[in-house]
Amino acid sequence: MWYNIGKKDDFSNGNQWLVEAKGRPIGLFRYNEQYYAIKNSCTHQGFPLNEGKLCNYMIECELHGWVFDIRDGKCLSVPDRETTVYKLREIDGCLEVFVE
Repeated sequence: MWYNIGKKDDFSNGNQWLVEAKGRPIGLFRYNEQYYAIKNSCTHQGFPLNEGKLCNYMIECELHGWVFDIRDGKCLSVPDRETTVYKLREIDGCLEVFVE
């Protein structure tokens, strides 16, 4: 199901945010004017990924340095520990995220 997470203009300043859909915390990231949404929890110990360091397409967890690709959720630190990636779309100037 698609959930409205806000107007695209609300996400014009900065490059990472915490949003919520269906009661789930989601890390929203912008890189090269594209938006990406992943589960906002490091698969290691659950630290919020939106508080990490974003460099290129990689978000680094601030707690222990695990690195995730925001495009596909793959963990570059431990290959079998990927995180959930959510589909995004823009409708009438609003961003929507798909959560099952």
